[in-house]
Amino acid sequence: MQAINNELYTRLLLIRHGQTQHNTQGFISGRSDIPINETGHQQASIMAKRVKMEYAVDVLYASPLQRTMQTAHYLSQELGLPVIPHPDLIEYGFGELSDISESILEKSNPALFKQVRDWKEADFSVHHQRPSVAGMEPIEEFKNRIQAFTDMILKNHRGKTVAAVSHGGFIKSFLYYHAGGDFSQYVPFWVDNVSLSIVDFYRGNPVIRLFNDNSHIHEDLELGSPRLL
Repeated sequence: MQAINNELYTRLLLIRHGQTQHNTQGFISGRSDIPINETGHQQASIMAKRVKMEYAVDVLYASPLQRTMQTAHYLSQELGLPVIPHPDLIEYGFGELSDISESILEKSNPALFKQVRDWKEADFSVHHQRPSVAGMEPIEEFKNRIQAFTDMILKNHRGKTVAAVSHGGFIKSFLYYHAGGDFSQYVPFWVDNVSLSIVDFYRGNPVIRLFNDNSHIHEDLELGSPRLL
């Protein structure tokens, strides 16, 4: 366990919530307030024990949605820290694509399904227009809250280690944003349940140190493909 005492460094641990039924069914959850399932509880318990063993966490934040708060509860018990809900950590708003699988979308809204399919199968060496989805969070607003959360931890917890339990879309976009990613393209990252990613901020400048490490649950690495975000 390594404590960070140097005021020049602030460490952020980004942790995705445990498994939900939507995850097993291939649904996009978005802002839906669904719980973690039995497997998710087991995953969260294992993850929390690992974090306690390896990192000296000073403060614990979580998205206010149920699945992230439940996951953070295990960290709270292990670390002896309260969970602080923070709205900037909430999942990306997928609008009309929330709570639906692609197979259902193909039947219910063939035109939107085609947009999503064409986006995911496009040649991204050239520019493509991101699909227009009713109710979807504007990318600039999304980027603004990523920066707002970053500014908050650097202002309030400089020199500390911060843990934040969030969602797959938020975490991969947070890393892509700080790596200078172009959001007119799809985000070429994927974040698994209860995975750990780490960003060290040196004088406020991001250095990505760890990405999508879920070795603590010994899960097979499935094949990946482009996503909407």
